[in-house]
Amino acid sequence: MAGLLALLPAGRASCCHAASDIQGKRLLVMQKRYELRREKFAQDMNQLAEEVAAQSYFSAAEEIRRRAMPVEAGAYDLDTLPVEIVPGVPLTLPEAERSWRIKQQKLEQDYAADTYRLARDALREGLPSLTYQLVREVAFHDPNHANARSMLGFVREKSAWTTPFLRRMAQDQMVDHPRFGWMPAKHVSRYESGERLVNGQWISAEKEAALRRDFQNAWEIGSEHFLIRTNHSQEKGVELSRQLERFHDFFMKEFTAFFNSRQQMEKLLDVGAKIRWTPEMPRYRVSYYRNQAEFFQALKSQQPDIEIANGLYLPHVRTAYFYFDENSENDPQADQNHAETMYHEVTHQLLGESRPGIVDAGKNSDFWVVEGFACYLESYQPDRPGQELGNPRHLRNFWARQTILVENNYLPMREFTALGQPPAFPLKAETYNQAAAMVHFFLNYNDGEYRDAFIYYLSQVYNPARGTRSRTPNTLEDLTGVRFEMLDQQFLEHLRGFPADPPPGVQVIMERPRP
Repeated sequence: MAGLLALLPAGRASCCHAASDIQGKRLLVMQKRYELRREKFAQDMNQLAEEVAAQSYFSAAEEIRRRAMPVEAGAYDLDTLPVEIVPGVPLTLPEAERSWRIKQQKLEQDYAADTYRLARDALREGLPSLTYQLVREVAFHDPNHANARSMLGFVREKSAWTTPFLRRMAQDQMVDHPRFGWMPAKHVSRYESGERLVNGQWISAEKEAALRRDFQNAWEIGSEHFLIRTNHSQEKGVELSRQLERFHDFFMKEFTAFFNSRQQMEKLLDVGAKIRWTPEMPRYRVSYYRNQAEFFQALKSQQPDIEIANGLYLPHVRTAYFYFDENSENDPQADQNHAETMYHEVTHQLLGESRPGIVDAGKNSDFWVVEGFACYLESYQPDRPGQELGNPRHLRNFWARQTILVENNYLPMREFTALGQPPAFPLKAETYNQAAAMVHFFLNYNDGEYRDAFIYYLSQVYNPARGTRSRTPNTLEDLTGVRFEMLDQQFLEHLRGFPADPPPGVQVIMERPRP
């Protein structure tokens, strides 16, 4: 690979990027409008808090101040919404308290209504990420806002908010058992006593386990978005389905703009989701083998070098494959490695199945982002609220910094992004690590300056029809309005911000992450 270039000063790209500059100006205008409205809201709420405190409702006054704080202050969670329909202010309250509670409710509802109108304008300006962020804030301040709730995937069921899936489960009298997952409520007691229903007959758990060892008779665990087949155990399949559902929900929230065209989002904003979940709806398919040998045996005919893999996604059959590693029970690092592989391959699955048919993403160029984005998602840590992704201490980031800055081994973006599928794109750890670090850069540099442009770029790679007439995606140079040479400089600056020391417990001499 080429060494570090002597990068020359480079500014904004020329007139061919006028459209990107215009979009940037539109974003600034929308952000300014939002800030003005939010400042007015905060001013009114803080004034109300003073009035409430003067009446000795001190804890209520503090809560009003907290709800007046900007989202970035982290004082509240936009995803924590009440399940029940929020009622009006009770008539039974003392008149003074009822008066200020009505005023607070009106202030928040008016702010939510204005923010929703701003969200609609942001959508018309081609700013889907901002749109989704604003809609989440709408639902926080007015939990009964039907369109905001609908866009976030909720439906109203009598006096509560639920999802189409949970509504269907309730209608079918299904319960989510801690060990056995979703099952008819009437079967719970028999399952807990050791019986299992197989092909319409009740048999012992031991007999079922013997039957399920053959993958042809594997357990099938269904959840809202996944259908998992496994010959390990029903309990393991349920555990896996919950892990994947959590990852799916985070993924969809974080990268909504990838999955929603402007037309789709406009439909959501106008009329709300009318989805009725049914078991026949397509779900992501996962096969999970009880050991490595069976995994190799099942896939060696489709993937000649399967022995070097601990997970795989095959687009032509729309299925992700994994296996249970006995070492993971006593080795936290092995367990973490398998989790990262799962997030990597399921990322390929979520993106690849976002369109009908098989998507040959990155065939002639831009393949780096196909693997780089999946590598970036390896850093997902569900137990770090607000920091689930993008840990700069992740092993791929450490090795990218080591390779590029210390070993002076870097392929500039103009060349790197032009590479198509292998063999054009080298199947080497160094290229995968650079790709992962570049994704980190485009999503996080300068408070997400390039985030929307990057997600649109990713969407084009997976849906070439959205690009130019020649079905070649717009380059990141086109979409950001910044020349690749300047992006190179900014990327290297971003890398220098990563910790120079390896993650805890990792030796520099260790084998580098494989592709």
